Amino acid sequence: MTVPHPDFIPYQNVLQIKGQEPIVFDLEGRTEGVEVKIPGGAKYFTTLRFKVKNRKLENLKYKQVVKKGGIPVKTKEVELGTREPSETEIYDVDSPEDEAPGGWLTRGTYAATTTYYEGDKELFSTQWTLEITK
Repeated sequence: MTVPHPDFIPYQNVLQIKGQEPIVFDLEGRTEGVEVKIPGGAKYFTTLRFKVKNRKLENLKYKQVVKKGGIPVKTKEVELGTREPSETEIYDVDSPEDEAPGGWLTRGTYAATTTYYEGDKELFSTQWTLEITK
């Protein structure tokens, strides 16, 4: 996990799996990645929560890469727009709904990386684990 840029603070990711209670992952101040479990075939989306400090950030985006055995199997990008600095505001952006792969062949553990960018400049990156369950 990298130290966040002083102008961008990842706050929380909220995993919303259809038919289940939301799972909140606190990111602010976290020093290690998280472990996420999703049932195969489940529909889900993530609410990305973040703070902007000191200056306006333009062309923000979120990129997630999921790998199995070192080979990328899924990439997701979400445009976060331009955000003004605030001492109190927490911005929320929902990713598009997605579906976890289903079937016994897709079950198992995947390595994932999440990176936030301003244009091409990396602001924050963390590695985490995704497990597709029965």
